[in-house]
Amino acid sequence: MGNPSRALAAVGLFLLMVFSPVSHAHEQKTLTVIMNENGVVSGNITDPSFLQGNAVWFQMHDDRENATMSVRLDVNLDGVFNASEDFDSGELVNACELDENGTLVDEDCAVSALYAFDLNATVDTYAIWVVHTYNGTETLWNHSIMVHKDVHEEDGPSPGDCFGIGCEDEETTNATESGADWWEDDVLWNDMDRMMTMLLVISLIGMVALTRSIMNEKKDEETPKEYPKDD
Repeated sequence: MGNPSRALAAVGLFLLMVFSPVSHAHEQKTLTVIMNENGVVSGNITDPSFLQGNAVWFQMHDDRENATMSVRLDVNLDGVFNASEDFDSGELVNACELDENGTLVDEDCAVSALYAFDLNATVDTYAIWVVHTYNGTETLWNHSIMVHKDVHEEDGPSPGDCFGIGCEDEETTNATESGADWWEDDVLWNDMDRMMTMLLVISLIGMVALTRSIMNEKKDEETPKEYPKDD
């Protein structure tokens, strides 16, 4: 028989997987920021759907000769750019030269840059500085991006909702109007309860059987064996 402790650990892990609450991870989304000769398209990002864990993809689209750009993001929110603590895209150009095999001639050449915010990034407004250089003349464009909190909560009462003793009539009316939906939901939850109860019973039976098997095996090992005596 296998290692009893490993078997018990496997059963415990199974129970943990069955009865642990399900968590919904935030799917990372990437926002594309276009930068051309006239500036940054929709430079200030204020969309409330831009959350912690999302990414920003900066693309250089100024196709004029000798035009370059670099993007700097104030990651630590101190209001100034610090190369060791903040994000720097490096020099971006409109196109990179490739050889006959499609490989970059200059490995440092880049036409875009991606920055992904941490899942627990500070909820705040981050400064973005775009340095645009054309024929030796630099132009600084100042913009910002708002990072909103990624909230995973169950639906609850909203401001203005009526609940409590004074709302019994309204609740009764709503329940009557949506009686069919309520019945379907109740049946669904009853089915889930029965399924969870069945899984629990099966798991408990398995644990009891495993425990008895381990005890019997241990008992057999401790029982002295008798050998026939030679005549």
